[in-house]
Amino acid sequence: MGILWEDRGWDDYLYWQTQDKKTLKRINSLIKDAQRDPYNGIGKPE
Repeated sequence: MGILWEDRGWDDYLYWQTQDKKTLKRINSLIKDAQRDPYNGIGKPE
């Protein structure tokens, strides 16, 4: 499964790559989990 990024989302993702590795690891974890099982996950859905 591929990821389609909105322009702002991609810009935010690139920002976190340079600013905070802990947050980036969390983002990557959420993305991987959503790809693995899109209906259940580790995040807090709103």
